[in-house]
Amino acid sequence: MAGDEALLHIFVGTLSADKTTREQAEATLTHISADPRLITRLIHFSCQELPFHDVPAEMQQALQAASIRVRNVLGRSDWNRNPYFTEETKSAVRECIVPLQCGSHVPELVRRQLLAATQNLICYDYPHRWPSLMPQLRRILDECGAHLCVLSDASSSREVATLRLKGALGILRACCKVYNNPIKIDADDIEAFIDAFCPLLLSLTEMLVSVWAQELLAQQTPPPPPPQLNGIPDPSFQFSTKRKEKCMFVLSLWHNELSHCLRIALKCIHSLTEARWPRFLCDQPGMDRLCKGCLGQLLDASHKTLLPLYRLRILNSDCGDSNLFSLFHESAVWKLLKWTQGMCLKMMQDLMFPKRCERRARAAAKYFCDHYLPGFVQHALDLVRWHATPRHLTSKAYIMSLEILTMAVDGREAYRSVIAPNAEEIFTSLIFPRLTFSAEDAELWTSNPAEYVRLQTSPAGDLYSAKVVSSGLMLTLAASSKPFHDADFVHHVVQYVLERLTTHAKAAAQGDMEAARVVDACLFAIYQFNKVLRSIGFGDDRVEWLLTNYVAPAAKYPVGFLRARSILVLSVFASKIHWSSPQAFQFVLSEILPLLQDPEMPVRMQACASIASLICHPHARDVIAPCISDVIQHYFYAMRLMDSEGVVRTLRRTIKHYRDVLSQWALHLTEMLVQHFLHVLERVLAEEVKDSEFTPFTDNTGGDARLDPLVSDEDAVADIIMTADEVLETLTTLVRAVSQQEVNSSSKASGEGGLILQMQERIAPLLYVVLSREKGSCLGFMDASLMLLTTILSLSSAVASPMWRLLPCIHQLIVQGAVDYFYQMLPPLDNFVSVSPEQFLFFPMSDLCAVPEFAANMASMTPAQIVCMMCDTVMQSSHLLHLRDLSAVPKVYDSILQNLWLFKQREGGDNTTATAMADSLVEYILQAALRVLNDSSSQEKQRRTLTLLFANNVLSAILASAALTVRMLSSAGVLLPFFVHYIRLVQEETMQVMLRSYDRRLFVMAIATLARLQTEQAELAASLEEVLCGVLEGEVLEKYSHREGAMVITEVGMRESLSDGDAYDEEEWSGETESDSGDDDEMEDEEDEEEEALGMENDKCLQSLLHSAADVLKRDAAAADDGDDDEGEEDNLLDETDFVAPIDARNAWAFLLESFRHASAAASTRFCQLVGDANSQRQLQSIMQLSDAVEQLLAARGRPNAADPHSPLPHPPVREKLKPHFL
Repeated sequence: MAGDEALLHIFVGTLSADKTTREQAEATLTHISADPRLITRLIHFSCQELPFHDVPAEMQQALQAASIRVRNVLGRSDWNRNPYFTEETKSAVRECIVPLQCGSHVPELVRRQLLAATQNLICYDYPHRWPSLMPQLRRILDECGAHLCVLSDASSSREVATLRLKGALGILRACCKVYNNPIKIDADDIEAFIDAFCPLLLSLTEMLVSVWAQELLAQQTPPPPPPQLNGIPDPSFQFSTKRKEKCMFVLSLWHNELSHCLRIALKCIHSLTEARWPRFLCDQPGMDRLCKGCLGQLLDASHKTLLPLYRLRILNSDCGDSNLFSLFHESAVWKLLKWTQGMCLKMMQDLMFPKRCERRARAAAKYFCDHYLPGFVQHALDLVRWHATPRHLTSKAYIMSLEILTMAVDGREAYRSVIAPNAEEIFTSLIFPRLTFSAEDAELWTSNPAEYVRLQTSPAGDLYSAKVVSSGLMLTLAASSKPFHDADFVHHVVQYVLERLTTHAKAAAQGDMEAARVVDACLFAIYQFNKVLRSIGFGDDRVEWLLTNYVAPAAKYPVGFLRARSILVLSVFASKIHWSSPQAFQFVLSEILPLLQDPEMPVRMQACASIASLICHPHARDVIAPCISDVIQHYFYAMRLMDSEGVVRTLRRTIKHYRDVLSQWALHLTEMLVQHFLHVLERVLAEEVKDSEFTPFTDNTGGDARLDPLVSDEDAVADIIMTADEVLETLTTLVRAVSQQEVNSSSKASGEGGLILQMQERIAPLLYVVLSREKGSCLGFMDASLMLLTTILSLSSAVASPMWRLLPCIHQLIVQGAVDYFYQMLPPLDNFVSVSPEQFLFFPMSDLCAVPEFAANMASMTPAQIVCMMCDTVMQSSHLLHLRDLSAVPKVYDSILQNLWLFKQREGGDNTTATAMADSLVEYILQAALRVLNDSSSQEKQRRTLTLLFANNVLSAILASAALTVRMLSSAGVLLPFFVHYIRLVQEETMQVMLRSYDRRLFVMAIATLARLQTEQAELAASLEEVLCGVLEGEVLEKYSHREGAMVITEVGMRESLSDGDAYDEEEWSGETESDSGDDDEMEDEEDEEEEALGMENDKCLQSLLHSAADVLKRDAAAADDGDDDEGEEDNLLDETDFVAPIDARNAWAFLLESFRHASAAASTRFCQLVGDANSQRQLQSIMQLSDAVEQLLAARGRPNAADPHSPLPHPPVREKLKPHFL
């Protein structure tokens, strides 16, 4: 075993700047680490007692490095699962690690590392494997408590006892946190632990408070007044005092250590009360000890002695506008005061409403409210006052005190005794000054304008902002939600704000900084009151007066933060009120438009982020439309200067609102957005590389990684990623806007339809960068990219050459492991084949595009073959995927086969090469489907809908190539068995409910095709006759017609009700009704997405209603079925809205009737006889009625309704949504 000298040499070597020395030391350390006893040796080594003076720095660093090694080894994993640690080693570690780290001589940095290691061991072993831990701790706690009581005059002994106590309390806190987890520890064991240690903790805390207060009294000598020269403070003295600023809150080193001990003790008590109010504290004596002996005594000493002493130490002239927050944060005493206020707040949260407490704590809660609650609230108010005069200071204890006051507003007695009598002072003197433009705001204004703008609307996460917490208290006071609240107080608040605004507006307009700060506070208060003013009778006319006379003019004030505040306030109110005239609104708009090119960057950013609700107002069109290009240029300028999703969202809303005038700039806008995205993506990649390079420097150091300058700013990276994602969504919005404008102007026929195709060419490189294997899909842009790809294809008449290059990229992603993402790739793949079926099915990739280098082996393949390869890859991973992920494969197959059928109907079958390729494709897909259907697992109940999807592939293959499909099924001996199993599957009542209209119509079309094939292919007639007779005898057509008829009648009735005068309410469907939140960016964003999802046409809304009704019927039927079957729940993969197929434009029932008539007239067969019997005639009569209803429905939809399959068909509708959506 290595001795202390050898270990010292090794750890000094590991810290050496010389690489060779460092590597040799690390190798030696690795070698000796083979002995598990080394960990015990390192604990002793790091805790060795050093001389009090003249300790070499390398020795101190070596001890710390050894303690870090202990922490890393013990914290790597549960040592009970690691054979490296023998029982002997674990026992030795448990025996020494607690007493050694509690030694008073152990350096603080070493103790912290060992405490972290001990916390890991507690998680592994305590309480069952480490029963000796609590006796060790109790012995140390008792010894230290006894020493502090009897050795109050011996400074060295009391300091030693305090340092040991601090170490033991840290370990006790970890034990308390274990017993705060009711999942791991039984409730009775938790109660037993709390009952055992709560009295001990309270006694120890009472003793510590007493000693702490005594030391406070002993050190309360105020500092001497600063010397003066001719009545003026000596500048040299002020300079020397400023250098001692860090010692401002230090009374003595021992008092600091006592503060640490008290803070940890309070944290232990907090942990014990976190899950449930302890039984010990449900009695009056226990409550008295906590509230009076611990918290009350501490608060009294602080307010009577400590705070006045600190007030004398804070010099009014040496710190400028600093609020001393960093000094408060580093002070042990102020950390204690923070936890003291935090414990008071915790008790209020748990006990302020006795009726809400559990039964055993109600008496204690009532006692607390009657005897201690008003005092705690009064102390919090006094602490807030202390932070307000003579200058504003901010500490975490102050923030906690504001939280206490905020909560006290809802308590009847606390409100009446403390809050109400001081409400005016609280608002005017304590809250309102905190709403002004602060020194922290000024720092952000210059150093990080984007963060300043973000915090104005999204202060979440800024936990210790005095402005945020003060505004919360202000709103709580103003919103009279309880009967005992003063309902008139809000009127006084609003009146006070308006008086201050009118008084200081003139001076602020002339550049007076103090007046500007007051006006800023007024505007901030008005901004916060945007939901309150209407409730107090502050009508639209008064709001318009306020905006016109005070808020809008502030946009021209010389002080920048007032200009930024004005646009923020206007953005909230402008869209909420009814303006007296369009001219009044346009005046306000003209005042703030110049802010888009303001010389101060935060103003420009705020304007770009907030102006959307103004320029998208109906009254703004006459002003904005002529200069819309300039407005968008300003957006792009701001986007280049900062990563703000708010600015990009504003651009998106502007594009959507002014889509009717933007088509002439569509290509330029597309290019700018693409360039901006690529620029942002490049920065994201750079940050990712930098982060990966610097990670080793910060691993397992035990320090605060956030302080390492090499670590990338994760929040900044997140902002960049969100901005880039918003750019992709903006491109999607632009594509939709241009397409809708083309439809509205009927300009597609005149050549403007090529505009979308040109946009494809500009967007394709962007999508390639995201989807290609060089960049990967791990940056979070996959969803937005697929949405953009799906949308632009769905709105195009053709696929541009660069877009075809994306298919190999998608294939590469699937091959690399993204098989679980294939379902999300279904819509764009479907759109590829739907938009350009001929190119997709028959053209090699080399003829369509420049094939990427990594996909050179695919140059001779068609897109259809590449997609089939993707499907094969997904099916090979079927054991790893959910059924819903697998369901995308048969849906893609259906899309390919039905578009092949559609192409044949349009173009005919004269091309021999195309016919051969088509037959090859049908054969490939049919074999893949039969492999799944022949698998025994396809008979499992949980896979019924997946089985039906692959059965649909066989039916689609019949449409695409009937003769080939029948021959393949016959040669495999599965022609008749396939239809027998199909009919048996769909005859089940549960399946009848889950079937889609598409499934029924596809089967009908396939049977109609087989009926025609029977008369055309004599060699297949016998086998086909058996199938057709089986279908008629099975009566599946009758059941299908009844189900389909009910849906058709429902839709026809709803269409008639709409046409009878139920006007389509676009506002209702788009979600753009007036709301309380006004211009809240997130809600507006959601409304935009909702409007885009639902669309702008009656047909889309109607289909949405119908499919919702169908889903309800399915759920009800499934619920009824569940009562009879307790087996595992089946996932219905037959989504009504996930597939828009070419057969949707066809009257399948008319085609069936025509095919049956044709077959009956051709020859006299058994099938013909069966068609003529009474049962079949009843079925056919029902089908004839349904066919007539479908004719009416198709006419209402505006789609062709010919029964002849050879009649020309339009292009099928394609899916525009990432999540499949019925159009």
